[in-house]
Amino acid sequence: MTGYHIEIGYNGGSKCSRRSWEEMWEILKQKTRLVCDDPQRIIAEARRLGSPETCSRGCCDLDTYADNYAEPFDGYGHPITILEDEQQVMQLASTNDPIKYHVRRAFVRLLIEEMHREKIEVCLTVA
Repeated sequence: MTGYHIEIGYNGGSKCSRRSWEEMWEILKQKTRLVCDDPQRIIAEARRLGSPETCSRGCCDLDTYADNYAEPFDGYGHPITILEDEQQVMQLASTNDPIKYHVRRAFVRLLIEEMHREKIEVCLTVA
């Protein structure tokens, strides 16, 4: 199982960001929800780097995976988990289906882009 772990990175102290760690964490959560709530944006980003339109079995399509992101964060079945104690956004990919990996990577790219718009660095660990 591959995990994508996103957390606040080094931001050069208060001189650069003028935001506390807690403020940056809140922005990361807000931007996570913003990206999740726009499945069409996730689809466009996945297509940009060559995502297939349907899964290898032919039962799911790109929309199916991306639409899951717009669901509420309920801790079960949602691709994203917000780990408050660790101040980390995590998503897991537990299949060898290329379409799912394209969507997961598209989400990560969009979230990093959103954080950079806020002038906040984040760390991405893929493990």
